[in-house]
Amino acid sequence: MDVQRAREQLFQKDETFGFIEREEALHAFLSADVPAGQAERAVSALEFILSRLSCPAEPEGIVGRMVEGPVPYEMEPVAGNGFSHVGNPFQPRTRCAGHLTLDLKDLLSKGLSGIVREMEAHAESDAQKQYAAYCRRAVEAVKSFCLRYADSAERAGNTHAAEALRTVPYGPAYDFFSAVQSIWMIEWVLSCVTGGRDFAYGRLDLVLLPYYRKEEDPANYEVLLSFLLKNNEIGGMNSDLLNMQPVPCTGTNIYAMLGGKGAEEALPLSLLILRAAEEVHLMQPVLALRIAKDSPKEWKLAAARVTQNLSGQVSFYNDDAIIPNLLDLGFTEEHALNYTMSGCNRADFPGHMSSDMYDNAPACLLRAFMDPEVTDMDGILRRFREEMEKEAGRKMGCVYTDPETDPRFFFESLFLRGCPERVRDIENGGQDQWTLVHHLCGLATAGNSLAAIEKAVFEDHVLTLPEFRELVKNNFETDPKLHLFIRNRYPKFGNDDPFADHWTRVACEIMVDAVRSLNGTDGSGHIHIPGLYSLWFHHRFGEALGATPDGRLAGEPISENQSPVYGTDREGIAALLHSLGSLPMEKTGCGGLNVRLQSRLPEEMLSAMVDTYFEMGGVNIAVDVVSRETLIDALEHPERHQTLCVRIVGYSEIFVRLPRYMQQELIDRTPLTA
Repeated sequence: MDVQRAREQLFQKDETFGFIEREEALHAFLSADVPAGQAERAVSALEFILSRLSCPAEPEGIVGRMVEGPVPYEMEPVAGNGFSHVGNPFQPRTRCAGHLTLDLKDLLSKGLSGIVREMEAHAESDAQKQYAAYCRRAVEAVKSFCLRYADSAERAGNTHAAEALRTVPYGPAYDFFSAVQSIWMIEWVLSCVTGGRDFAYGRLDLVLLPYYRKEEDPANYEVLLSFLLKNNEIGGMNSDLLNMQPVPCTGTNIYAMLGGKGAEEALPLSLLILRAAEEVHLMQPVLALRIAKDSPKEWKLAAARVTQNLSGQVSFYNDDAIIPNLLDLGFTEEHALNYTMSGCNRADFPGHMSSDMYDNAPACLLRAFMDPEVTDMDGILRRFREEMEKEAGRKMGCVYTDPETDPRFFFESLFLRGCPERVRDIENGGQDQWTLVHHLCGLATAGNSLAAIEKAVFEDHVLTLPEFRELVKNNFETDPKLHLFIRNRYPKFGNDDPFADHWTRVACEIMVDAVRSLNGTDGSGHIHIPGLYSLWFHHRFGEALGATPDGRLAGEPISENQSPVYGTDREGIAALLHSLGSLPMEKTGCGGLNVRLQSRLPEEMLSAMVDTYFEMGGVNIAVDVVSRETLIDALEHPERHQTLCVRIVGYSEIFVRLPRYMQQELIDRTPLTA
């Protein structure tokens, strides 16, 4: 397989093009008599679109792609940062589109036909029987489409794909190729036809293990190369922050979890997937690598090599911390052991969709600080806790509708645990266990602010509390010299400074406890999961927020993920990780830490660094290896760095296709050395 040629074609594609055949079919469907009910409308649209799509097939490897071209129809934003024809019949009403982990084991072992047969057998009420009938129609539509695709693959000379598509995904997979082809066809239908982002594979190595034969390594490797390349066709190469391709799953990130506890037998396959990812060297899928203290050394060293070779595509997760944390939050043993990520840092498990929300901690702290009735640190902390509890309690997850009066149908429900067994769609309350991940934003900004208040008012007596409030309210304009001193000379989180780290831990305790207090008390039955992660909300929240006591000016970003405020961690990576190790990570279920190394480390050293950090309780770390000089050169001469991948928030992007503010943020991130 010519991987380099495939990469070049992906980078050369016209990013203004959309999935023209899909939009033409959707336009024709919406121009006729459209069924009134959501379920009937969605199933009918799926049948209609699949019947009209062509089936472009490559002469080798995995097949399944959309024809692209200029889209003349009026498009509108849809959930998941995508675009679709106005009137999109697949738009969810009470949740985002996608952001879930597919139950691929059932797909591969039973096939779509087996899943639906079980639903039909379990259907008792009229609503259940009607829902099973909707699912049967959808499955038969997918089967007919795949049979046409098999004929197209046969004509292209791809007999392997043709043979597979005459069986899967309708029937069970029978070998490694058919398993991968089945997974891809479902990913493709969900992402490109019905539309949605971040349909995650879960523990991909364990999913594929029953179909893997070590003696077939050369063939398996080629299959994986083809599959990994396919993952980069869906949303284009442009950033989902700028110049997004007009497709219904713009900016999708497809997460694949590998390794960790329970995956020891899959080690050869896990390593093979890593090797294929290194050769493809593109952004998708995002690799989430599980590491435990007793993980094989071969796995740890391979992970250390790949994370540096792939420049931000890889993230490490700590089994020895996350599994106990999730058990403590209310996960079952099975769910905790098989945890995965359905988004950048959204703790999940196979066959499940979680909801999420973003909580603005610095805004809560600022309201507490500005309360004129508060006179001491205890009062500030008490008010901060109250504000965080209000913030965490403002959203309680998805709203269900009655299947008898408002039946829903979404194709992804076939791959969610509970929906097939209950014969009920996800929007009709079919899923087994709902979880709500609270992404707690601005940790370092909040911690540094508490440290600044304590030092300026109660320790050094530089200002009274009312005077400090006025200074912050006026954006520090009344005393610029003091502002610079607070901003640049006061203790800051990330430097192994006991004072700053103490107050950041205090802030973190308040933030995570506000979320944990909802479990078992809010009446929803949801599991509320606190995580220290911001996505790009550190920009959105910062733009609308006034100055904060740590010296941050109004409108500036708050801190990202678990990271220190950019440029304030000056003591190297060991000091940074010691600061993070002081946080109460045992109370969280997920979180993100991005580290930019100035130069490559020996694999043994990087592996030892990750082990040491994880022994301190850290839950996540992602490593970028790119110098500040390279980033500046890419900013000034983008033509020289067209394929430079970098880590942003929780996934990777092409640096030259990011908006200028995000490029500058990456340059400002402190480069670290061991």
